[in-house]
Amino acid sequence: MINPLNQLYPKAMNQIDQIAQTTTARVSEKETDSFTELLNQSMNTLDTKQVESTQAIQSLVDGTADDLHTVMIKTTEAQLSLEVAVQLRNRALEAYNEIKNMQF
Repeated sequence: MINPLNQLYPKAMNQIDQIAQTTTARVSEKETDSFTELLNQSMNTLDTKQVESTQAIQSLVDGTADDLHTVMIKTTEAQLSLEVAVQLRNRALEAYNEIKNMQF
């Protein structure tokens, strides 16, 4: 299936190959990071988004906000980040409980 696509869209397929190679290189670089560092970065990002959301809401209340659209985007980003963090925590707890309940 890739051969006909390669014949029809050679430039696009070359770009896809380059992106895949770049992504693979980035993943191999990131594998050296420890899980703790990754978790800390994720929590810092979540905290930053929450602070930005709070500041955007405060600026809307003060009347210094440029537009409501930006405030809504920041609050939605913060909400989605929090939901993802909660889901990851739930999945991690489920995995821990499954491992804990295994009988060897």
